[in-house]
Parts: sequence; structure tokens; C-alpha cells
Amino acid sequence: MNILTGDAFARPTALAVSHPGHELRLMKWVEATRPAVFVLTSGSRSGTSRSRVQASRDLARELGATPTELFGRHLDREVYDWILAGDAAPFLRLADELAESFVARDIGRVVTDSWQLYNVVHDLWRLTVEVAAGAAGARLGRAVEVLDYPVLPPSMVIPQPGPERLRLDLSQAEVARKLALARAFPEIGDDVTELLALGAEAVLARETLHDLRPFRELAPRPGETPLYEQFGEARVASGLYGSVLRWRHVEPIVMALMGVTA
Repeated sequence: MNILTGDAFARPTALAVSHPGHELRLMKWVEATRPAVFVLTSGSRSGTSRSRVQASRDLARELGATPTELFGRHLDREVYDWILAGDAAPFLRLADELAESFVARDIGRVVTDSWQLYNVVHDLWRLTVEVAAGAAGARLGRAVEVLDYPVLPPSMVIPQPGPERLRLDLSQAEVARKLALARAFPEIGDDVTELLALGAEAVLARETLHDLRPFRELAPRPGETPLYEQFGEARVASGLYGSVLRWRHVEPIVMALMGVTA
């Protein structure tokens, strides 16, 4: 499948991810398309370190991409506070900011994190990017296409990705380069090494982009517990967290964002 086909690829491309280091998952695609890169959080989880942001910025440039004005601006705990409060306003403001930037850059296609019920920030950011692309398309008078990529292998999550639009198989040399970059940028290389620890080395050799699935196919089914709730419960039990982020915190934000897309 050719990387550079279709009208959307004739225009500049964007990569909008929630955490620093996600760009390494799409190394071959990033090097081929040289996107403008947007990153929501610092990736420091509960801390205040911004070392991951600088490493991600350096890696983006190493791959030929362009870091943007929205690059690790928010601490992860800040975003979690928004979600715990059910506060959609920051996400709506971010959607407006992204839309303005997509218009200014004449973006034709944006790639973002997939909704997997694994990390709540991934999920809400994916929806925020979709809202932004819709607003940008309305201003530009043409569609801004949105594709997503699996942050975790589909075999490890419940919602499956939408139809595959692009598949890039990496050579052994390219896989070795991806691993070498993970070692060269240890602050963010854990996104790759964690896959190795999970026994998903084969995943590193394939990069795929997918059409977005409609929300009705992604929301938790009755009785289904998102993975992020299960992780939160374990961390609260161990004393690491004081509370658990649950779907009931997420749902009002989703509804507010979807109200914009309706």
C-alpha cells in the first residue's frame, strides 16, 4: 500500500498524540510523511518532570517531523483532574486550538491515538482530535481526514480498530532502527520496550492506520469494565492512587464533545 496516495496526502499531514514517545510507534510513517506533531501531555504521569517532552521533541526532529506549539503543555495529573471533575471545557478549548492550527497549516490528514478503553487520555484525545478536524474542515470547505493507529496491539484490548487504510511492514533493518531509537531516547523509549516486555515484538515490525469506528461501537457495553478502571483499582489498592477514574467521569466529557460533532 502506497504511503502517499489520495488527495489528503497531497496536503500537509499532522500527528496528534496524547503522550510523548507515541511517535516512535509510527517511525516509518513519520519519516515518510514528516508531519506536524501535536502532543497533549508531558507524559510524566503523577510527576512534574518534562524530560519526556524534550526527548519527544528531539525524536520528532530526528525523524524529520515538526513539533508544534501544542507539545506536552499539560501535566498528566492536570488532565486527570479535568476528567475526575467531568469538565469538558478544557477539551473543547483544545479542539478549537487544534482546529485553528489545522487550518493555518492547511492540514489534509491527521493521525491520532486509537480509542481502546486502555488509557482514558488516549480515548478522549482521539475524540478531541476528531472534533478539531471537523471544525477545521468546515472552515476550509473540505474534509480533514482523521485516521487512528493502535497504541496497544488489538489482541490486548477489547474495542478493535476500524478498517485498515494503510499498512507498512518494516524490514529487519528498520525494526533495528526503531529499537536503536528507543535506546537513544530512554525517556520515551519505554513505549517500545513495554511492547517487547508484553511479547509483542512482531507488532514493532508493522505500522497500520485505520478509519475511525463510530462511537456506538466503542463505548463500554453494559457490564463491561474499561481496562483503565481495572488498572486504577489495582493502583488504589496498592496505595499509589487515591481514586479511580471511571466511565462515569468520562461519559459527560464524551457527550459534550459529541454534541459538537453532531
